Amino acid sequence: MTITTATLQDESLRTGSPSSPSSLPSLVIVRQFDAARPQPLPGTVSLDELLDSFANDTQLQEALSEARKSFAKQVYTNEVSLSALRMQTGLSQAQLASRMGTTQSYIARIEGGTTDPGTDNIARLAEALGTDEATVFVAVRNQRKTRGSHDC
Repeated sequence: MTITTATLQDESLRTGSPSSPSSLPSLVIVRQFDAARPQPLPGTVSLDELLDSFANDTQLQEALSEARKSFAKQVYTNEVSLSALRMQTGLSQAQLASRMGTTQSYIARIEGGTTDPGTDNIARLAEALGTDEATVFVAVRNQRKTRGSHDC
């Protein structure tokens, strides 16, 4: 699968109807599912390149971290879950995974309640989140109760 992005300036390219060129560019994401790797379209970047450019923008990263903290205050006011702890810390799943030396998909499976991290990873989660293991244990248990397996 290939995901690319392109910026379009012309309204007629977006809608298929003739009109004057738009002054505001539009971001278009194209997803291709064929097995052969297609040649990139002119003026496109891969999704990985786009996300990497965001990761290298320190102002954007700081703003995203603050937005996660604000979101957590509003949404997770009374919830103790791994998602809440992560958001309260201002981390993305990828950032938490990086701090732990694991993958974003592993964090997503824990937050989705489909993976039990075990004691070693609970300790690593606690260290990465700057909290104690007991808090992380309760958070993971609550995460599984509300989002995944109910046989905790």
